[in-house]
Amino acid sequence: MDAARLSVIVLTRDTRELTLRCLGSIEDAMAAGVEVVVVDDGSGDATMGAVRSRFPAVRLLRHGSAQGFTASANEGLHDARGDILLLLNSDTEVEPGTLPRLVDAFDDDLRLGVASPRLVGPDRTPQWSGGAAPTLSWLFLLASGLPAALHRVPGYSRMRRPRPGDGGRLDWVSGAAMAIRRQAWDEVGPFDPRFRFYAQDLDFCSRARDAGWRVRLVEEAQVVHVGGATIGLRPGSTRSRSHPGLLWTDLLHWAEKSRGRGWALAASHCLALGARVRLLARAAVRLLLPSGRRGEWSRDSEAFRLALDEVRRWRAERRAHG
Repeated sequence: MDAARLSVIVLTRDTRELTLRCLGSIEDAMAAGVEVVVVDDGSGDATMGAVRSRFPAVRLLRHGSAQGFTASANEGLHDARGDILLLLNSDTEVEPGTLPRLVDAFDDDLRLGVASPRLVGPDRTPQWSGGAAPTLSWLFLLASGLPAALHRVPGYSRMRRPRPGDGGRLDWVSGAAMAIRRQAWDEVGPFDPRFRFYAQDLDFCSRARDAGWRVRLVEEAQVVHVGGATIGLRPGSTRSRSHPGLLWTDLLHWAEKSRGRGWALAASHCLALGARVRLLARAAVRLLLPSGRRGEWSRDSEAFRLALDEVRRWRAERRAHG
């Protein structure tokens, strides 16, 4: 691998220890000449000083106050110099061999615009890494929580474990570890700042595919992803470190942008119906829980109730404006 061709951009906000572990996982690549850029989005935990002390070769960009994921990603990707740009969340660790395998994938396919390694959790459990664009039924299932509930059924995860090369449609890949060809970024980018936290990856991949670029999951490359390290600190997040209010409304923004207002309104109904199913199920389950668990269960239920309110407000605003 020609190290000068690759730039790695790490985004961080108040995740100092995770950031140091992320950078430690690519320390050998830095020594070989891979450019690494860290964008610190207004951290208050001395991330910058720790990175500067331990990894002096890293180029640091800092926001005095938080500007959000999209602004940080756009700045880092614009500032990096490589032909291949690997965007990493700070809560990731790159496994050995992953960087050259990603670069090889771009060398083997000159129309490959966006690629992602396989994502796994800290326990090496496979995570969602890429798939088909959302459908109305998918949005209902997302809001209802039914797939997550099935994964808690003994044996279900083993039956449903993703298999490499299973032939499924791939329209987009996760932005947690997204590699982008510089030419594709110059043509398609930047990320849309109207997305508050989620779905920038979905939107960018959609635009790249529309422009004739291919999107791929590189199965032989792997990145460990903790997940939710930054968003889990935000009010309205759940114990699983997701923020349903931001997620559902960002998906509605994508739906309106890519599919039109009519489809987006239908999507809002699917999300709202799924949310009501989830809240009814959670209310029933709460009655069966020991009293010590009911408080945190209720806090998560409140996050989903607030998310449902956001979906309703989104729909009301669209209807009010014709």
